[in-house]
Amino acid sequence: MAEDSDVTISIRHIHAYDAIAATGSTIAAANELGVSQSNVSRLLQQLELYLGVRLFERDKNRLSPTREGLQIGPQIRAISDRLTSLKVMAQELEHGRSQEIPLRLAFPASLSVTLVPRLIKRFLRENGPARIEVKSGNYLSIERMIADDEADIGFTRLPESTLGLKHERLLPSRNICVLHRDHPLSGRDGLTVTDLKGNDLILLNNARPVRHELEALLYNHGLRQRPAIEAHSVGCACALAAEGLGIAVVGELIAREYTELPLAFVPLEPALTLNYALISSERAPLSKVAVAFLRCLEDWI
Repeated sequence: MAEDSDVTISIRHIHAYDAIAATGSTIAAANELGVSQSNVSRLLQQLELYLGVRLFERDKNRLSPTREGLQIGPQIRAISDRLTSLKVMAQELEHGRSQEIPLRLAFPASLSVTLVPRLIKRFLRENGPARIEVKSGNYLSIERMIADDEADIGFTRLPESTLGLKHERLLPSRNICVLHRDHPLSGRDGLTVTDLKGNDLILLNNARPVRHELEALLYNHGLRQRPAIEAHSVGCACALAAEGLGIAVVGELIAREYTELPLAFVPLEPALTLNYALISSERAPLSKVAVAFLRCLEDWI
């Protein structure tokens, strides 16, 4: 059979072959595909012209594969299987359920071991299976993960230090005092800088801009003592306070994730505001699975 270079093969030709091979009849194949028998016969003829070989022989009202058809058939069916798989993948992507594209999250360690596991559990319960990657780091490293397309959604403190980031949600907060629930000051409705004098303080490390703002606040109100302990995360500071080692002055938004510890959370007066944000990259829109995850964050926000 000579090849016809003018024939253009489409998905319809592959589906027609697949149906004929499965049923052994152009009539049954037409019924399966919901088209006319003449349409199926024409598609088969065009496919045979394109390949340059006859794929089926008629044998008592039934189509049987030729020798060439037996050799080529598995490859044609493989194309059909790939097309079906491609369609399923596309539908999963459309509905945000594809496991081919992971949901990549970047959160500070203090939230990665508290908030994030709860959110992922809820997300999977409401949206079905998904492939998820959780990364942790300091705020600068999280920003770089987002900017370098190594994560889809990140959590940082404002103002950010990296260009090319988009604020998906703004998260206002404030500094509060976190202390053991048996501490003499734990029952107060608020603590002033004067109240902190003479108490061991637990502060976040001095590489952070918010630490400088806090020290300026303390200094302006006459408190010039050095911290008893410096911590590198809010979670660590809260754990230290839970051991009765001092009063931690940290951001309320993250500190409230540690309510299971024997702690009291008391506002600091005057208030020192903090602002956090959920961020993504300006260069690419969020995937549907990432948008769905953001919805799970609404109650927490």
